[in-house]
Amino acid sequence: MKQITIGLLVAAMMLAGCKKAPAPDMQGMPGMPAASADTSGVPLDRAEAARLGITFARAAERPVRSSVRAVGILKYAEPNLVYVNARVGGWVERLYADYVGKRVEQGEPLLALYSPDLVSAQEEYLLARRLKDDTLASSARRRLALWDIPSDQIDSLETRGSVTRTLLLRAPRSGEVTEKMVIEGQAVKAGDNLFQIADARVLWVDVAIFEQDAAAVRVGTPATITVDALPGRTFRGSVTFIYPQLDEKTRTLTARVAVENGDVPLEAVLPTGTKDLVFVNRGDGRFVPREVRVGLRGDSLVEIVEGLKPGDEVVASATFLLDSESNLAAAIQGLMLQMGMGLNMGGMDMGKGETGKGKRP
Repeated sequence: MKQITIGLLVAAMMLAGCKKAPAPDMQGMPGMPAASADTSGVPLDRAEAARLGITFARAAERPVRSSVRAVGILKYAEPNLVYVNARVGGWVERLYADYVGKRVEQGEPLLALYSPDLVSAQEEYLLARRLKDDTLASSARRRLALWDIPSDQIDSLETRGSVTRTLLLRAPRSGEVTEKMVIEGQAVKAGDNLFQIADARVLWVDVAIFEQDAAAVRVGTPATITVDALPGRTFRGSVTFIYPQLDEKTRTLTARVAVENGDVPLEAVLPTGTKDLVFVNRGDGRFVPREVRVGLRGDSLVEIVEGLKPGDEVVASATFLLDSESNLAAAIQGLMLQMGMGLNMGGMDMGKGETGKGKRP
């Protein structure tokens, strides 16, 4: 009995030692491949990636240039606007700047104004000169000057020695008449605005910047302006101011771009679309979309500035059908790829998904 008890105790000790012993290192054994310790990441087959439209690129140190496309409206620069108003009440006897848009040069007459107060002031000035009362003459001359009568007209009054019936209001600066609030024969009061004159050599463009693009726009950012009315022409400017308020409805910021004006029409609105497309026959009866740049538009023809050459065959009507079919096919193809299937665009043939015996489902 004593010998049997000792044998069982030794066996138990051996079993306990087997449980605690480490597993043998299989990597160190001859003929066994080394297993990778890092199992993170997704294994990707290049051929399958290409079929799914996955592309690859290598990281490199290069300058990053981003552009923001925005729509805006041209307007006159506010510092280049000036109002012409009446300093004295009266009636308009002659209107020289008689329509909006008329070009005027600095010093040109805008209208002739008859004013009884003006006539009285002239008579007072002439009387003071005849009496050689310098104090009274100086006071009368100063009153005429405060009514915005040019000094040359006052000198002419003294030389002529007779009262003039009307006062000529002259343009304070060169530009275009953008507002006209008066007609011939109209009575005006002191302080009434009669004209607005704008210098169009510099224009402002207020553009709407979407919230997600706001970080890319700063004061001083260069801008390139294109206008539908002038195909093929570009105008360069820069951002001079960014309004601090965000439009709550459109979620856009307004940025101001100052641009030198060559011949940009004020009524022009910047393009809102991203591109113009035509469907062109590639030579085998299949029509593919191609981006073009549109120029002048006629009653039944349109000028293509860039993107086509003489002889190219294009779809001339019902283009939206091809565009819709192209978009639909692209959407279906993307759906099929997500389901692990393919799509043959030529005959709408579904990809060959295999069953257990290689038959098409």
